[in-house]
Amino acid sequence: MKKIKLGTSKHFSVTKGKPSITTVFVFVLLIIYTLVLFVPIVWSIYASLADSYTFGDVFDPQYPNLSKSLTLSLDNFRFAWEELTITITTSGGTRETFNTIGLLGNSVMYSTISSLSFTICPVIVAYATSRFKYGFSKIVYGFVVVAMSLPIVGNMASEIQMLHNLGMFDTIISMVILRFNFLSIYFLILHAQFSSIPNDYSEAAKVDGASNLRIMLQVVIPQSLNTIVTVFILSFITYWNDYQIPLLYLPSYPTAAYGIHNFIYNPDSAMATVPHQMAVAVLLTLPIVIVFVVFNKRLRVSVAMGGIKS
Repeated sequence: MKKIKLGTSKHFSVTKGKPSITTVFVFVLLIIYTLVLFVPIVWSIYASLADSYTFGDVFDPQYPNLSKSLTLSLDNFRFAWEELTITITTSGGTRETFNTIGLLGNSVMYSTISSLSFTICPVIVAYATSRFKYGFSKIVYGFVVVAMSLPIVGNMASEIQMLHNLGMFDTIISMVILRFNFLSIYFLILHAQFSSIPNDYSEAAKVDGASNLRIMLQVVIPQSLNTIVTVFILSFITYWNDYQIPLLYLPSYPTAAYGIHNFIYNPDSAMATVPHQMAVAVLLTLPIVIVFVVFNKRLRVSVAMGGIKS
């Protein structure tokens, strides 16, 4: 905590006092919280590099031998890359096997398409309801709040039946249609973002002859690009980790998340070891880390702007 001592001249001196008990307590809590999040990550990476046989002896549930050193290597990652496969039976009765590259490709396709569809729809509806102050805009906003408050249970069976009736089950276009909705918290975030932009920019563009579509694409969206990219990244991470929806709706397109699930619960003893499972988890987490490294500046700018506006 700083204390400012004013003098008779233009200059003043700054003296630092001792931190308060509250500051120290909060600082200690933050350190403990950081360790709680950081230690499992370090342990997972360490376990993924450990020899599976030695790991079983050192971390034996009944008789652990922590004094024994572990042998570290990349053999677990090589094993995970080769053994991470999914075999499915297509509608024609043929069997098709997806290796690690195929699973990653399906994950990228599913996550990208779903995230784009899930981001574009809230952008359009949030822009329309925030920039055009009509009574219907308030109804849409209230409908989103009410829909988010009510739990929706048991809709998967009806959605699958609907896709079968439309002839779109097990197709990529079905994910585009199902994800194209605005009933999410991201609609409220984008609505607040668009509402915070002054109307002076839009009015100046209208004077120059710009249409409403051009104003949205060239005036409003560029000023909200950090928030939109953040929504896309968070949606991408969510769909990347999702294995249930692709398993039920896209059985012909197994994803990497489903590959992890199948790998961990595989009855084969060679795959049941903790180092092999950690290697698979770390291997398929790397794309998310790469996405964060590439877009971390936009994420930090978006968070900073949100903190200033709040």
